[in-house]
Amino acid sequence: MTREEQTDTSNGEDLLVLRNVHKNYGSVEALKGIDLVAKKGECLVILGPSGAGKTTTLKVIAGLESVRHGEIYFKKRLLNNLEPRERNVAMVFETYALFPHVTVYENLASSLRALKMDEKELEERVRNIATMLGIYPFLSRRPGFLSGGQRQRVALGRALVKPVDLYLMDEPIAHLDAKLRYQMIGEFKHLQETLKISLIYVTHDWREAMSLGNHIIVLNRGQVEQYGTKDEVFRRPANTFVAQIIGDPPMNLLRGAISSREGRSMFKAGNIILELKERLDRGNVILGIRASKIHLATSTGNNRVSAEVYSSGRHGMNTVVSMKLGDEIFKTEFRGREQFTIGQRITVQLDLSGACIFDENRQLIRVLGEKDG
Repeated sequence: MTREEQTDTSNGEDLLVLRNVHKNYGSVEALKGIDLVAKKGECLVILGPSGAGKTTTLKVIAGLESVRHGEIYFKKRLLNNLEPRERNVAMVFETYALFPHVTVYENLASSLRALKMDEKELEERVRNIATMLGIYPFLSRRPGFLSGGQRQRVALGRALVKPVDLYLMDEPIAHLDAKLRYQMIGEFKHLQETLKISLIYVTHDWREAMSLGNHIIVLNRGQVEQYGTKDEVFRRPANTFVAQIIGDPPMNLLRGAISSREGRSMFKAGNIILELKERLDRGNVILGIRASKIHLATSTGNNRVSAEVYSSGRHGMNTVVSMKLGDEIFKTEFRGREQFTIGQRITVQLDLSGACIFDENRQLIRVLGEKDG
């Protein structure tokens, strides 16, 4: 049995599996032991900042880059030594990468001609995908006579027209304006669910990740920070990095310590003292609380804290406020058009249900209010 014929023993629904994959560019280690699972018929989103290793991960899957160590399985078959043309994947890059001298039709047909597809079947596939993407009227035009959004659809169509088992998309809408991005996200979601295609989608935008992903993998400096459903990575972030990369404003963090008073656990950070419903071990921790859990205080209630307005601004019909809370700057969003001035003292109430407790190493200990802890 050759190395390429070796099989994986993973779950039957797992289409693609990466195990302990390392990739170096000279002395720079771009991927540091990546483990990844992409399931058949789902959209896996790879989320992370610039330099996280997102594009490199796609390239090693596509075979455009070799791996230093580790294994890549696709449909239980080891891919490590297979050429890109043997992997049956299609990739959409951040740049359009269209052929400027030929028509939209020929751009879409190019990958099918490389497969030596029958001309009648080729024409049918091209026209079907062009109709689906709303670019059928432009088949006779060249890319230079299209708008940015139309060119992006052509690039997407050139990948989707190809009959493959997995589509790889590398920040395909990052350079589009906000209106087109929202429109394209809806189209991606519609196509993925309608056609039941298997998709790995790379982005640095948490909104795209939450909108598209069945599962999300968060990368940082070539390492996996967390893998899970979008609900898991939002509600139970594995560490403070994940907590702050998802959300706008991001999760607020406050360093302090857990102590005990009259049999109750308290969180203390300077002059801030918060009462916890759960009994927690004493020690230094980091409290994480979402902006949606910070409210202007009423006349009654626990966990009321005095804060100083640092800045404020409009966000649609709401007001976004940055405030000094102890030694930290917290951000929140209040409903309606509230008026605040810099330096103003306000009283806010912290709703700790769903708040996260992280240890000194920034790893999640507990989500407050969860019965299973």
